[in-house]
Amino acid sequence: MTNLLVTGGAGFIGGNFVHYWAQNHPGDTMIVLDCLTYTGNKSTIAGIEQAELVVDDIRHTELVAKLLRERDISTILHFTAESYVDRSITGPDVFIETNILGTNSLLKTARSAWLGAGSGSPH
Repeated sequence: MTNLLVTGGAGFIGGNFVHYWAQNHPGDTMIVLDCLTYTGNKSTIAGIEQAELVVDDIRHTELVAKLLRERDISTILHFTAESYVDRSITGPDVFIETNILGTNSLLKTARSAWLGAGSGSPH
């Protein structure tokens, strides 16, 4: 059994992954971390018993670290992204905050949680 953290899992691409994984790996569990902005919707993953939705931001490092440790997460699938071109023109800062700073925050948190103990792996 594998425990996955799926960021952006209530969006179109992430949600399709959650459905695929649940169908093909019924023994695994997924924590779906999503802000539920304009691209995410909890109905995308409604009814999937292996998926638990946590509504929050990937930049919330304390929460991400807690999820990685307490839920024994071994795999992160990172689908969180701002992707609408029109929105990038009118509000580019949120793209930098989510796509670059958010990804960097997620990577640093995973490194700290998994490698901080010196094991070299999440387990």
